[in-house]
Amino acid sequence: MCEMRAGSQKVVEGLGMMKSKWFSNLAVVSVIIICSFALSACASSSTSNSDVLDESSPGEKRKGEVYLLRGLANVFSLGMDTIGERMVARGLDAKVYNHTAWRSIADDIIARSKIKRVRYPVIIMGHSLGGNATMQMSKYLGDNGVKVSYSVSFDPTITTYVGPNVGEVINYYLPNSDNTNIVKQADGFTGSLRNVDVSTIEGVTHVTVEKNNKFQTTVINTTLDLAKIIHPKIGRVAEIDEP
Repeated sequence: MCEMRAGSQKVVEGLGMMKSKWFSNLAVVSVIIICSFALSACASSSTSNSDVLDESSPGEKRKGEVYLLRGLANVFSLGMDTIGERMVARGLDAKVYNHTAWRSIADDIIARSKIKRVRYPVIIMGHSLGGNATMQMSKYLGDNGVKVSYSVSFDPTITTYVGPNVGEVINYYLPNSDNTNIVKQADGFTGSLRNVDVSTIEGVTHVTVEKNNKFQTTVINTTLDLAKIIHPKIGRVAEIDEP
């Protein structure tokens, strides 16, 4: 009986040591986790604005019309859908279309511009064939007197041109064999134009360029800067601005 009690006592002591060691390990892990969060916070504070999405007014309705154009067959440009979802969540009127719809969309905008029913700013973005269509649509609108504030193409496949009434233009592209998939100035263009070669960025290909989080965040933040928040007391008619 005494031997059994002694054995039981040793088991209890062993469990106590194990419990103490377990709590000690848990404390170490907790410290590591806390430090990791602290380091993460420090890293975030030093990140550039283009890496951090503007969260200042999520969900508030904003001015403007945003048109997002997919490329071939609607299956290789799903990053445009993601951009659209992120924009809508921040109060932007953003709609996604196939690139083939650009002319009919543009004709509708032109018709509404004649009766002052366009909600400026007009913003257009597209990927691949949608990138081609973005600049074609921007030039067509500009040539017909409609101001386009911001045009973005993600790796278009041909040379395109922008003319009058087009503001800021950016083309994220991977140069093709003869470096012809760039955007050029046409007569009357007075805005800003940048062709950005992204071919050296790891993981960026023709089918991933529009899905890149940094590019998406940059274009969304620029759009938010252009499309101001609509005050709740302003009525529908007052939302419609002249460019």
